[in-house]
Amino acid sequence: MNVIGIIPARYSSQRLPAKPLADICGVPMVVRVWQNVSNSKLMSKVVVATDDERIVAVCEQYNVPVVMTEPSLPSGTDRIYAAYQSLSTACDVVVNIQGDEPLLSSSDIDILLNGFCGSNADVGTLVTKITDSEEVVDPANVKVVVDKNMVAMYFSRSPIPFNRDVAIEEWHKTLTYWKHIGIYAYKVSALQQFVSLPQSTYEQCEKLEQLRLLEQGAKFLCVETNSKLISVDTAEDLSKVIATIQSIRLFVS
Repeated sequence: MNVIGIIPARYSSQRLPAKPLADICGVPMVVRVWQNVSNSKLMSKVVVATDDERIVAVCEQYNVPVVMTEPSLPSGTDRIYAAYQSLSTACDVVVNIQGDEPLLSSSDIDILLNGFCGSNADVGTLVTKITDSEEVVDPANVKVVVDKNMVAMYFSRSPIPFNRDVAIEEWHKTLTYWKHIGIYAYKVSALQQFVSLPQSTYEQCEKLEQLRLLEQGAKFLCVETNSKLISVDTAEDLSKVIATIQSIRLFVS
């Protein structure tokens, strides 16, 4: 399959202004994400899709391929579809690579694509096992319940499944809880369907855009990764990422 990756990078952020350009050990975050994933063996190209000339300028400074999209687009998925159309490149799969995952690696992407491209799923996405009770109850961590074939049954900010007869602090010890990592490999037909649909009931309720396609019966294959990733939504998250990278450098040296 011909696969391209697109990194949506919107300049405005309520909790962390100019988030894509946040400095992480001397490199802007969106550039670091691109550098991390551009070595994928299964993607033919990776581009940044943005709504702001300041991000364009930084990408060009680092020789990162970038395309401009309309600021008014309602979601990151709409932005990657607009970028895909502007590239005029025929492909089978488009990977939505979140621009606020600076610890994501090309091997994570290839693990996802190796699982997804041989399946009959409409969308592939990454998950990891939760090993901490605080992560189970934290609404910032999206949980997913899967069937025996690792196909998503539902995504939620709530702790699901509800383990009725066990103290909540012990839930993760008696059941497998899956944390969703918001990286998506879309068959082009599924991506086209997404942008053609209005926001769905559960999507609006949970503020999770993947529920739009799930409510339509789309098949989401969940592929496990052991990587410990940190999504950057706040200044505290950014500090954790910087500390992680510095500790890795110290260990390697």
